[in-house]
Amino acid sequence: MSKLYGLVDCNNFFVSCERVFRPDLERKPVVVLSNNDGCIVSRSNEAKEMGIPMGLPFFKIGDYDPLRRVTAFSSNYALYADLSRRVMLVITEAGLDLTPYSIDESFVSFGGEDDSFREIVKSLPELVMKCTGIPVSVGLASSKTLAKLACRFAKKYKGYNGFCEISSEAARLKALSLIEIGDVWGIGRRRVEGLRKAGIKTARDFTMMSEQQVRHVMGITGLRTWRELHGVDSISVDNSESKKSICTSRSFADMVTSYEQLSAHVADFASMSSVKLRQQHSAANIVSVYIGTNVFRSDLGTYCNTESVVLPMAASSQMEIVNTALFALKRIFNPQVAYKKAAVIVSGIVSDNAIQQPLFGNDPERRSRMEKLSVVIDDINKNKGRDKVHLGIQRVGKMSQADVDGVTLANLRREYKSPAYTTDWNEILKVVAK
Repeated sequence: MSKLYGLVDCNNFFVSCERVFRPDLERKPVVVLSNNDGCIVSRSNEAKEMGIPMGLPFFKIGDYDPLRRVTAFSSNYALYADLSRRVMLVITEAGLDLTPYSIDESFVSFGGEDDSFREIVKSLPELVMKCTGIPVSVGLASSKTLAKLACRFAKKYKGYNGFCEISSEAARLKALSLIEIGDVWGIGRRRVEGLRKAGIKTARDFTMMSEQQVRHVMGITGLRTWRELHGVDSISVDNSESKKSICTSRSFADMVTSYEQLSAHVADFASMSSVKLRQQHSAANIVSVYIGTNVFRSDLGTYCNTESVVLPMAASSQMEIVNTALFALKRIFNPQVAYKKAAVIVSGIVSDNAIQQPLFGNDPERRSRMEKLSVVIDDINKNKGRDKVHLGIQRVGKMSQADVDGVTLANLRREYKSPAYTTDWNEILKVVAK
């Protein structure tokens, strides 16, 4: 029995979440902004038709919307995460094997000869819309990458009614010829330019390369994508070792000038990254810190820098990751400028049961205590509430709220935030009779 993969993708997800409780905004241009109301991160189809690009700084929207027809929302991650959970619950209760890929995408899989499951997948756009109010598109194919392409067609062409299946060799070849190489999942921007210069303009062109050529030019990652486009399942979406790095970054609402303030932010980000490592049972060999000024405020000084520290032994404990990040920060901090953004990246990720022991300088007892303490902290925060226990240097102890991803929000600019309709009793939707 051949296996089929489906991709369920929520359409313009953040915008769709806002429209669930604001049906008056249907068929009207809507955008959702990033942290601190900085850039546009989600657009309705109507906003796209106005030419508003993804990532546009919000203060420039007047160039595309002189009549002020666009409704803007600040990011409301608590609402988005809860509606994402509801969408995935509907899919699971439909009897499908679900693998979440991101907040708005999930893969489902089943034996290809089971027509009853195929019909269930086909009905998901209508079912999810009925149960949650979120529009979704579904692509079905023999590999995850082809399912991504099918989903793209389902989203783009209304005639598919939200569902597209690449079910034959002729359909596969036609789909590949219609997809530009830059739109193929797994092919990064840096590779696209080189491929185009070599005459590879579509996904079909890419599949016509030989296996040896692809391996030589793009390595094993590119080869997996090539095989996927041939209909051979080759990519795992739930393998932690397939993730090259974990990045936690934020822009600040106000400019940060002191080392104490900046180190507290970096400690927060490092702690969040360590939690993600432990959640996927992995550890990191490298901790990197990035800091940068506001590119739009050169009068406050211009500076950006990155420092990476290689750990003697892969780690995931909160204390070790945070201490290493702070060590890196000290080496690049410039007290003469004001900072707008910082990031912590952990990379060189390996499974936590495949950690290479160093030849010298290892203190297994101390490391074991730190790892166990981190697990205890995770358990307490899971049972008693997020960040109930944290390191003293972190900012969370001074903050009044945090969103579901552990991002401290009290100091963020969110002038256009919608209520937390589904997660806060004080902000629940009220129906008033007239």
